[in-house]
Amino acid sequence: FDYKKVKAAWYRQWVELPEGIENKNAELVLDAVSKMADVYVNGKLVKQHVGMFGEIRTNVSKFLHPGKNLISVFVTKDYIKDIENADKVVDVAVTVPVTNAMLKDIAHGFYKDSPAGIWQPVKLIISNLVKVEDVFIRPTLNGASFDVTLKNHSNKSSEFNLATDIIDNKTRLLFYSEESLKKIKLKPGEEKVVTYTINNLKPKLWSPQAPNLYDFDFKIISNKEKKVDVFTVRSGFRTFKSENGLLYLNGNPYWLRGGNHTPFALAPNDEVLANSFYKIMKAGNIDVTRTHTTPYNKLWINAADENGIGISHEGTWPWLMIQSSMPEMNLIEMWADEYLSLLKKYRNHPSILFWTINNEMKFYKNDPDKERRKVKMKIISDVVKRMREIDPTRPICFDSNYRRNEKQNGKDFYKDIDDGDIDDVHAYINWYNHSVFEQFNGEFQKSNLNPGRPLISQEMSTGYANNETGHATRFYTLVHQNPQSLIGYQAYGYGNPELFLKAQSFITGELAEALRRSNDKASGILHFALLTWFRNVYDAKTIEPYPSYFAIKRALQPVLVSAEIWGRNFFAGDSLSTRFCIVNDLENGRALNEGVVNWWIETENGERISAGKVDVSKVGHYKRVWVTPNIKIPENLKNSTTKAKLKLSYTEGGQEMSANEYEIFIAEKTWPQTVKTDKKIVLVAHAKSSSSLDFLQVKYTVANSITDALATKADLVILSSINNTPETAINAIKNYINKGGKVIILNSEALSKAVFPEYITGWIKPTEGDIVNMEIPESSVFDNIDLLALRYFNDNKPKIPIVCNSAFTVNRNINVLELASHIKIHGYIHGEISERIDYMKTIKGYPLLKIAEGKGSAIISSMAHGKTNTDPIAGMLLSNMINNMLK
Repeated sequence: FDYKKVKAAWYRQWVELPEGIENKNAELVLDAVSKMADVYVNGKLVKQHVGMFGEIRTNVSKFLHPGKNLISVFVTKDYIKDIENADKVVDVAVTVPVTNAMLKDIAHGFYKDSPAGIWQPVKLIISNLVKVEDVFIRPTLNGASFDVTLKNHSNKSSEFNLATDIIDNKTRLLFYSEESLKKIKLKPGEEKVVTYTINNLKPKLWSPQAPNLYDFDFKIISNKEKKVDVFTVRSGFRTFKSENGLLYLNGNPYWLRGGNHTPFALAPNDEVLANSFYKIMKAGNIDVTRTHTTPYNKLWINAADENGIGISHEGTWPWLMIQSSMPEMNLIEMWADEYLSLLKKYRNHPSILFWTINNEMKFYKNDPDKERRKVKMKIISDVVKRMREIDPTRPICFDSNYRRNEKQNGKDFYKDIDDGDIDDVHAYINWYNHSVFEQFNGEFQKSNLNPGRPLISQEMSTGYANNETGHATRFYTLVHQNPQSLIGYQAYGYGNPELFLKAQSFITGELAEALRRSNDKASGILHFALLTWFRNVYDAKTIEPYPSYFAIKRALQPVLVSAEIWGRNFFAGDSLSTRFCIVNDLENGRALNEGVVNWWIETENGERISAGKVDVSKVGHYKRVWVTPNIKIPENLKNSTTKAKLKLSYTEGGQEMSANEYEIFIAEKTWPQTVKTDKKIVLVAHAKSSSSLDFLQVKYTVANSITDALATKADLVILSSINNTPETAINAIKNYINKGGKVIILNSEALSKAVFPEYITGWIKPTEGDIVNMEIPESSVFDNIDLLALRYFNDNKPKIPIVCNSAFTVNRNINVLELASHIKIHGYIHGEISERIDYMKTIKGYPLLKIAEGKGSAIISSMAHGKTNTDPIAGMLLSNMINNMLK
């Protein structure tokens, strides 16, 4: 069976109905059919529908009879039969190539290959002829307003009372009961909306931390006929608003502590998975998600209500009108109508916090035609206005990745344009965009905040792990080589998947904490992609969290105690430079009283080698308080090195409110002092390189010039921070190496290129340069250094912990050993293979090389050797380089 070749199919179901069915109302409900459905009852066509997500509701009372009834649905797959160049890539969204098929067919979310069929539940609802058709509950903190749609399906006039019972869903205790409206009259076939309000209640509010639900029973009571018809809506009391540039849950400023997306699209009808996955989210302090890839169905939204998961409900047409594209207006209108029907269907669910229209339409900044851009803005603005009519109770996000741009359009442009309430900025930190350390000082809000508009991110990504192996997703390794920036060759299938998981969990946790520490004017982050933080994410029985899940669990605690640490390697006897931040995002809006942060450094075997505490003043709700501890690392360790953890515990009144931990590496100052030789070393330096050698206790002499150094018949010449070298000196170095001399050239890019022009073609300047990866890990220059240790060199300063100052571009040659590489953080790599190779040359270089020439050799390094005195890995690397050359 090849579903791609099947264009249409019949679905049939026999239904046995009792006597008296002719005196009842019958409604057939299909939650969703993809993509076109003709609905038949006993051979009669009763409904035709186009759309993949919209609910199909039709009254079938007159088509049914007692006994067996046949309900049939004819499903057609393709709305537009032949899309020209359907697979042609029109544009590339952040992670997905966008094709003509995505833009010129009816809305189908992220689903590919045009799936078709009845893919959500079907119900036949039997009720009395006079019934409640629909209810819209508009909750407040002490009551609710109700819009109740009533209809008389009989051929007689009807008079009745409308009663409202509110029952605690968990305890089943009656919370409220009254006859709200009396002597309502409906003519035959008449439909009427009645509105009323209940106040002065003291309900248990719904929130992610306390998902209190109530059953709202709306009862039609007919005294004449002694009938009661009950229409039940499960909902809750809560408010969610955009005010004063922030988001407010139940009257308190609310920071979205979230992650998306979930495995809904893989298993939309798996109730066990829905509840299991939500429970795992809750255990990981992930309270909010987004219906990315496709809007949720009732099963997953019900489970969110129950488990306390807030939802950004996203629309059905990602990349609509992206770039210069413009689908036919009839397709856009069909999309809008279907999407708006989902709002009406799900608006009573307390878990839905706000509506997000689509994913990354981006025309508002990428369409080069200004007038067409305005037309597109007007189209979506009109949808926003219709959304507010259907549901005026929730904020709206104009597009997932939309941020108002008054500089581009001018303030007057927005007088007639409703662009929603929320600004949402997508970013792929340390994956496509910059180092995680570029977010330590509130850069997110500094760059993106619009006064009066809540600033969030619904897609803050640090890359993706494979759900089976833990390797980085293969597509990115082979096509775009993003994982290589993090872990080099270990990104490939033969590498150790634990290394990617470790690197990703570090940047994921550090990013989440940095964003919470430094963005007090923003409104929260949904980290991405949640479902890639698990093995077997689609199987509730075998799902297993990866390390990033635990990093997020620490980072998204309601009360967060967080250490701002820049470098990660420290010497025994030194102070550990850090600040602690306490962030109070308690859901109930409570301020924290005075507290204490206890800290300690713990070795792998659980031994505490240092400890202390620091007092903390009151922390207001939605506030941050910083304290600076005095952390002294003991001078003498049991071992020369130790992999340790800095652990924190923040208590209020003796009760622990938050705990955290950070991996650090500690070494005694004698550890990198491995150069033990009587061989002659000569240094020529135009900077303070001598201090690094002194710290390593390397015996050397200083020469005043290159010429003097080469004349000493040294075993090793070290040239550091030298440029603008005369040609005579360059030629002298070449001759010296050719005749058997050994040279180390440190941080001297121009000199290195001049000495080896046939091998070194230039160099790149890293965007940050805080990660370098070993190309030849078995080389002795990396003795005693772990595979992923060439990152985050410490200098006890609050700035990006760079590891390399530049990276050389080279011609491959048997005489050149590329010992270590640096790849700039980058986005997509496009083009044919030759274009891709050329592009890689602009972002990849080698900060550590060994070149053999004639009888001699040289090590060329642009690593951050100036940190030798403050970072043990930097110190060991320089010692190893010297030892390597003296062998």
